[in-house]
Amino acid sequence: MDAAPARRHHHDTAQADRVTLREKIGLGFGKAIGDGTHGTLHVLVSQIYNMTLGLDPRLLSTIVFIQRIWDAMADPVFGQFSDNFRSRWGRRRPLLLAAALPVGLTWAAMWWFPRGVSSNYLFWYLLVVSLLFYTAYSLYTMPLGGLIIEATDDYHERTRIAGVTLAFGFAAQIGSQWVFPVTQRWVPAAASLSERVYATVTGVRCVSLGCGVLFFLVALLPVVLCRERMYAKVAGKQRHIAFGESWRAVRGNKSFMALLWARCVFSFGFNVVGILGNYMYVYYVFAGDIKGSAFSAAVIGSCFHVAGIITSLAVYPHIERRIGKRHTLEFAAAILIVDCLCKIVLYQHGRTWWPLPIIMMNGISNAGVSLMCVAMLGDISDYDEWQTGLRREGLFNSLLCWFEKAGNSVGYLLSGFILAWIGFNAKFGAQSDHALQLMKLAYVVAPATGALITIFLIRRYELSQDKVYEIKDELARRRAAKNVPSADLLP
Repeated sequence: MDAAPARRHHHDTAQADRVTLREKIGLGFGKAIGDGTHGTLHVLVSQIYNMTLGLDPRLLSTIVFIQRIWDAMADPVFGQFSDNFRSRWGRRRPLLLAAALPVGLTWAAMWWFPRGVSSNYLFWYLLVVSLLFYTAYSLYTMPLGGLIIEATDDYHERTRIAGVTLAFGFAAQIGSQWVFPVTQRWVPAAASLSERVYATVTGVRCVSLGCGVLFFLVALLPVVLCRERMYAKVAGKQRHIAFGESWRAVRGNKSFMALLWARCVFSFGFNVVGILGNYMYVYYVFAGDIKGSAFSAAVIGSCFHVAGIITSLAVYPHIERRIGKRHTLEFAAAILIVDCLCKIVLYQHGRTWWPLPIIMMNGISNAGVSLMCVAMLGDISDYDEWQTGLRREGLFNSLLCWFEKAGNSVGYLLSGFILAWIGFNAKFGAQSDHALQLMKLAYVVAPATGALITIFLIRRYELSQDKVYEIKDELARRRAAKNVPSADLLP
C-alpha cells in the first residue's frame, strides 16, 4: 500500500522521462476521439431514439447493454492484437490509421435511419450499425491506450499524461452536450409533435455528417504526432504472447485485480442511473419540456466536463504528489458520496440551475477515478515487466476497459428497466410525482453505494511511489545489460 505522506520519499521527474508537447497533443486528440464519439452517442441516443422517436426505454437500454458487452469483448482481442502486432512503423500507429475512417463512417451512419419506420426496425438498425461502430472504436482505442501507457517511465509524469489526455477527452464531450441543441435549430418555434420529429431527424442527419468527417480527420493526428517508445526498446523483439498465458500471469497481480474490480464497481454505480441524469433534468426540473430544457441542459452538461478538465490538469496531479495514487482515487470516490447526498436538496422542480454543483461534483469525481486508473496502469505494466520480462500495455488497458464497460453495460441495462418500473413514459411529457420521486431515489442511492464499495476494494492496491521507482531503476539496469538499443521509433 502507499506509505504515509510523511514517510514517502520525494522523486522528481527526470528530463528524459518528460513527454514532449507534440506527443501530448497527439495523445490528447486520440483520447478526444475515443471519448467524443462514445460520449456523443451516449448523450444523443436517448434524446433521438427515445425522447424524439419514442423507442421503448427497455429496448434502448437493451441495445446499450449489448453495445457495451460487444465493445468490452472486443477490447481484449484488439488489445492483445496490438501487443503482438509487428511492422516497420510499430505495433500501435498502423492500427490507429486503419481504424480512423471506419470510426467516422459508422458513427455518422447511426443517425441515418429511414423515416417513418417501426420501433422494431429502429431497434435492429441501431443495434447492427452501432456494433459495427464499436468494432472500429475498439480497434482504435486499444492501441491508443497502449501508446498512452508506454509514453513515459516516470510515476508522476504518468499522472500528468493521464490528466492531459483526460482533459482532451472531457473537452470533446463538451461538444457532445451541444449536438442535440444544434439539431433543434431545424425545429420551428410552434411545431406540432410530428413536425418536431421530422425536423429533429433532419437536423441530426446534417450534424452527424459533419461530426463523422471531423472524427476521421482528428483520429489521424496520433498517427502523425506520436511515437512508440517501447517498441524499439523492448516490445519489438519480444515473442508473441497468447491471451490465455497473459491472463494467467495478470490474474496473480493483486494490485491490478484490485484496480479492475474497483473500476468495475464504480462504473456500475455511476452508470446504473447515469442515464437518469438527463431524465432528471428534463422531467424533474423542466416537467418534460424537451426543447425548453435543451440549452440549459447543455450548459450544465458542459460544466461536468469543464470541472473534469480543470481538476485533471490543475488539481489531481498535485494531490497525487502529496498522498499517492491510491489515496487520490479514494478521495475522488468520496466526492461522489458527498455529491449524492447533495442531490436530495438541489434537485427541485423549476430550479433550473440548482443541479449545477451536483453535475460539477460528478465530473470532479469521475475525472479523479478515471485519471488514477490510467496512471496506475503504467506502474502495473512496469511491475509486470519486472516479473515476466514482457511488455503488454495493450492487454492491461483492454482488461481495465473490459471491467469498466462490464460495469457500464449492466448499469445501462438496469437503467431502462428502472425507468419502466417507476412508470416513466416519454409520450406523456410530464411524469407523475410518484415516478419522479422513485427516479430521484435511484439517482441518489446507486452511485453512493458504488463509490463506497470502490474505496473498500482499492485498499488492496500495493504499488507505492517508492516501489515503482525501484522497479523503474531495476528495469533500466536489465535493459542496459541486454544491450537493447535505446533509440525511440520516430514517426
